[in-house]
Formats: sequence, structure tokens, C-alpha cells
Amino acid sequence: MRSLIPFILLLAAPAAAQQAAEVPGIPAEWFAAKEGAAAARTPDLDALAKDVLDRARWSTTTQACKTLTRTEPYGLQPATADRLVSEGLKAGAFVGAWTFYARTDCAETPLLRYLYIAETGGENLLLVVNRGEAISTPSQMRETSKLAAKAAYDRAKQQQPSCEVTSVGMRQTRIAATDGDLSPMQFGTRFAGGWSEAWDFVACGRRATVTVRFEADGKGGASARVTDVTLS
Repeated sequence: MRSLIPFILLLAAPAAAQQAAEVPGIPAEWFAAKEGAAAARTPDLDALAKDVLDRARWSTTTQACKTLTRTEPYGLQPATADRLVSEGLKAGAFVGAWTFYARTDCAETPLLRYLYIAETGGENLLLVVNRGEAISTPSQMRETSKLAAKAAYDRAKQQQPSCEVTSVGMRQTRIAATDGDLSPMQFGTRFAGGWSEAWDFVACGRRATVTVRFEADGKGGASARVTDVTLS
């Protein structure tokens, strides 16, 4: 995800919370029912191979790749509890959604995460949501990236006061640590425990690695805070 971060998005608080969507009844039962209803629309990753490669080539995340000839998708799992997905399901716009990874032959961007959405009208939407591994849902990552981008920018600006906010772009992500009591993935999220992810940014021409700590809230959402920022 190579993007410019508008200045207003960098006015983030030192901590953030990404709550799950409000759904009818008991959330786990609602998520399970939606996943069951969507089973017939579960994508076949082998059949998606051409679309996965095309989407990678179109994505700004792979702009540094001179050539991109191969993607190998794997790791399909439901994304039902992602807030954007749940809101779409509630509104009747979506039938279901899934995330998966794809290895690429691009050294600069070796791993991409995708979001596949089955829409009610029979169409499908395929998006590259980030490069690298993550436990956080796409919605959690999108909202927390404001917080992490501000931390990267603030640290880089200490070294280069003339730095402009438009120099900040998100690069690789990876899982830094997991708690022993972190619950298994359900509906695309975690309901107990915590974990940390390391997100690399380019800020003011420097690499800034921001460590983000997530704590599951028991409802499918999570709180997040920055615990470390290093420049290299």
C-alpha cells in the first residue's frame, strides 16, 4: 500500500480503537450464519490466478517492480468480521468476503494480501489491501495506519525538520509478536489476546519501522497503540 497520507489524517491520537460493526443478536452467531450463507460464493484461488496477477500489476504497491510475472495465491479465510465487510453484509450489498495472500516474483514486494468481496448482484471485487503478513483485519489496518503514519512522520521530522507530510508512504508489514493467549482466527478476526505488527514506512526519505500493539476487545474489534518507532 504505497499512498500519500493527507495532513489531516496525521492528526491522530496516541491510541486508537477499531470496533467491530454492530450486528443483530449474538455476533458470533450472526457471523457464522453469514459465512454459511456465503459458502457457495467462496472463491477458487486457482481459478482466480489471472485476476490475482492482474490486480497485483495494477496496484501501486508494486510500482517499484520492473517486472511482475508470477503470483501464487494461498491462505484463503473468511473476512466476515472485518467492519467494512460486516457493514456491507448488513446493508445487503455483500454476500461474503475473504482474505488471502499471494507470493510474487518481485523482490521489493514479495508478498501481498488481498480482499475478495462477493457482491449481492453477482459481481466480485478484488483488492490488494497491503503488502506483507498481518493479523489485523483490513479495516483495523486502514484505520490504525493514520496513527502509525503520524508516528513515522514525527520521528523522521526530528531528523529532517524540512520534511513534508506528503513524503510518508506505507510499505511492508509483518507480524512481530503474538501473546500466548491469542485466540484462533474466527470470522477473520481475533476475539481474545494481543499481538504486535511491524509496519515499514518511507518518511522523509528514511525507512521508519513502526511497531503497533493490538489488544482484542472480545467483540471482534481491537484497540491499537504505537509502542516503538525506529529509523534506518
